[in-house]
Amino acid sequence: MRTEQKTVGIQPRARIAEVQEGIYRISTFVKEYGITFNVFLLDDERPALIHTGFAEMYPEVERMVKEVIDLRKLQYVTLLHFEADEWGGLRFVESPNAKLVCSKTSSQLTVQHWYDMPKKHLGPWEGDRISLGKMKLRFLMTPHVHHWDSMMVFEETRKALFPSDLFLQQGDNSPVVNDPNLAKGMIQQYRDVGIFAHEKPVRDLLPRLERLHPKMIHAMHGSSLDSSVHKAFFETLRTQDFAYRNVLLFEKVPT
Repeated sequence: MRTEQKTVGIQPRARIAEVQEGIYRISTFVKEYGITFNVFLLDDERPALIHTGFAEMYPEVERMVKEVIDLRKLQYVTLLHFEADEWGGLRFVESPNAKLVCSKTSSQLTVQHWYDMPKKHLGPWEGDRISLGKMKLRFLMTPHVHHWDSMMVFEETRKALFPSDLFLQQGDNSPVVNDPNLAKGMIQQYRDVGIFAHEKPVRDLLPRLERLHPKMIHAMHGSSLDSSVHKAFFETLRTQDFAYRNVLLFEKVPT
């Protein structure tokens, strides 16, 4: 029997804050999920947007972007895995020079074959780089850290890590936080939502991320993490179980 789906409401207004030099966090809180959905604008000679947010969220994202740059100057729109909150607003980006950037896996599996998606795009692989001017983006392939097409971005000049759905925190907190206790909420949210099939791909990745020595971790959901709390978040992911346990989006799945 088909049941009617409840539409998740999205708070109409986004907020923007500069969380590192030239890096802006555009944040919208969705109370039904208890988390923020973040888009990041990197303001440089060749500006880049990491994620777009949901389609219905994008007008507010665009309004925030225009407070910093002329939208026509945008050069890159990067999605870190193929999901609506990463790329739902893509078709609304009115930037004639903007190129879509996604992992090579996203390109081969989805973008090349999806209706009304940009056919001309970049599909980087492990270690590939893009220069924005002063900032340099390095791409890290992170398969099965959420999705099999997942990747992360490390900005080498600011030493800023964009880890997509890893390092999530609950609530609507300040743009940058240094509270290690938020790691406990991260684990609970992962259990309640069921986005990781297994802990192993995440734990195998952690040493690679630690070797980067990021100064800031810019999570897609939650606040940006000051380096003083990185150790606590890494340790929590190493020691606490957080993979799928028959719960999806807060609902029990029969077994």
